[in-house]
Amino acid sequence: MLMPYCSKCGREVSGEENYCPKCGANLRSRPYREIRLERDEKQEKEEKGEKDEKHEKREASLVGPIIGGLVLIFIGVCFYLVTLGAISFLTIGPFLLVFLGVLIIIAAVLAILSASKRNPRP
Repeated sequence: MLMPYCSKCGREVSGEENYCPKCGANLRSRPYREIRLERDEKQEKEEKGEKDEKHEKREASLVGPIIGGLVLIFIGVCFYLVTLGAISFLTIGPFLLVFLGVLIIIAAVLAILSASKRNPRP
């Protein structure tokens, strides 16, 4: 059996009450089933919106691991070149900073492009 709810505060009330004992709202103004159905529909729409947001977050979360992998590859190549004697150990730092800067700029450009695809200007 579907119990009626107050349209103002959402408290469960008995079918014989004319006013909500919690907030004093008039319980006879609208049918309780309509209020409950509207609330359920609104909740379903919010849940669907949350699922869409989670999907968008998953797409953006790939950027971090890709950048991390590229940094590790770069560091590995630098250390390999140091062991071969092709570069000095002291030159790895500046190269690493330049490489990280380029990766951050590329990630920012990709984020801007994907945001403009999701939210085009009218």
